[in-house]
Amino acid sequence: MPFGEHELEEHMFFGQLVSQCSPLELLKQLLMHSHHAVVITDADESNGHKIVYANNVFCKSTGYSLAELVGMSPRILQGPESNYEVIKKIKPELQQKGFFYGASINYRKDGSIYPVEWNISEIKDQQGKVTHYISIQKDLTNLKHLAQQVRSSNKVFKQFYLKHREQFKEDVVEAQEVVDSLIQNEKIYSAGLRDQDNCELFEEAFFDFSPGEFGALAGKEKKEKLSAENFLQDQPIDDSDLTSLLESIEEVDAEIGFLQSQGINKERVHNIASRFQEVANNLYFCIEFNDGALIIDEVAKRLNSMTVSDDFPHPFLVAFNREVYDWLKGVFVTKDCENVFEGESNTVAAGHQLLAFLS
Repeated sequence: MPFGEHELEEHMFFGQLVSQCSPLELLKQLLMHSHHAVVITDADESNGHKIVYANNVFCKSTGYSLAELVGMSPRILQGPESNYEVIKKIKPELQQKGFFYGASINYRKDGSIYPVEWNISEIKDQQGKVTHYISIQKDLTNLKHLAQQVRSSNKVFKQFYLKHREQFKEDVVEAQEVVDSLIQNEKIYSAGLRDQDNCELFEEAFFDFSPGEFGALAGKEKKEKLSAENFLQDQPIDDSDLTSLLESIEEVDAEIGFLQSQGINKERVHNIASRFQEVANNLYFCIEFNDGALIIDEVAKRLNSMTVSDDFPHPFLVAFNREVYDWLKGVFVTKDCENVFEGESNTVAAGHQLLAFLS
């Protein structure tokens, strides 16, 4: 198989590297001094891919010595809370792509558990035959603790806001800063662990760390980045549906403007609920935006069923509408949105934050 441009460049520079250092010594240094746990297995599936090597970090993470691990299958690290929905995807992914990324729960020798992510890649000989698999693993325990701290601090922050909401009413700027901070924390907790390029670890943030469909990080699978231009090319929208949607979001925005300028009353809140319901109904024609449509629908139902009082959380309603409006305008009107799903994620996060105050 011919090299691509990037592979050819890598091959050339790697050749220069090994000309100055023994390949065996280079491999030894990489494995022994890696900060991540590394384990290498054979390619024999019938015997459970027996471990042939594990570095010191892996041994410390699992509680097993190297002598205990060699000859055993990595299955010894699995247990009742491991995510078998993820594990069963390893084989087909490796066969199709030659690598696999996933997360699950591992069991140490003493029976304790820890969340872990793995990157598994095949190792081939010069004839292209797969001889081994190498897995680089990262213990996510500290990340789990940080996620729990974010959740706890956000609860305290909400309680503080509720206790001092009258004070915040007198300072619009400060109130908006509090609202924005709460919504940002919700984004940190409720969306994805990493961005599309696996770069910014906290750009959108955390999955739940309980076992689930996607392992220790049990959240929804990240949607691939898609520009508004490409989205509309692939998914042409009927003119009547588009007109109805745009009219709905403009009507919601107008009603929110009246709420801010003329105050809150039951009729106005119910009007906003009806307009949001129309937005959700019109948005359901885009199956890719079901998450956004569902949260808007839920907000509409909650607004329509609640009793309006002086402590109504209107700043969060305004912030939610801003996310909805900016998202849908960027996709369907200006069509300059670089990632149509980013606005949807922001809408979902703001919606969850609003619902927390409406409960």
